[in-house]
Amino acid sequence: MIIARDRYLDDTSNLHVTLSLATRTGVMHSLLSNIPDTTRDAVSDILVDALNRVEQHLKVHVARPTTHP
Repeated sequence: MIIARDRYLDDTSNLHVTLSLATRTGVMHSLLSNIPDTTRDAVSDILVDALNRVEQHLKVHVARPTTHP
């Protein structure tokens, strides 16, 4: 099971990021699959908040791209 949120950091499709919560075991998959919708929505909101914070940090670098060797 994966709960994911996507974001474009600009008006193109070049700067696309995804933040996801993915299960790695059957037990965890069952847990996420069986949580109430309100809990799943709360987890989704947490991912959106985290993605907002990541975007704030990355957008600084979008304005002034760097080159990598």
